[in-house]
Amino acid sequence: MKKWKFLFAFVAFITFLELVGLPFKESLKYSDFLSVIVSASILIPIYGYAYGVAIGTKTIAILIFVLNVLIFGGISVFWLVLYTFNQFSLIQLLFSLGAFVFLLFVAYPIYMYAFRSDALWSENA
Repeated sequence: MKKWKFLFAFVAFITFLELVGLPFKESLKYSDFLSVIVSASILIPIYGYAYGVAIGTKTIAILIFVLNVLIFGGISVFWLVLYTFNQFSLIQLLFSLGAFVFLLFVAYPIYMYAFRSDALWSENA
């Protein structure tokens, strides 16, 4: 579980940097706020999975998984593939594959927390 605690610390640090950087942007867009909200929402299941704590309900964990991994992750992968085909180079292909692997690495604890932590949900129900 140490790697998941490290992942939680890394995502929390990135979220903190995003949040602190908002006032220093020249122009704020809705996507800036959406990015902070998405980053903050994935902290809940990553923390819960890393430390073995049930936060909220299983329904909330499933909703976070669906919103973040399936919808936003799917859109991200779609745009990475589309950009890679339009601007094809070996560097771009490696960057896109690295981003996809990172997405899978982040999605794993969110999935495990929402769907495979039945003992955690039953003991804290």
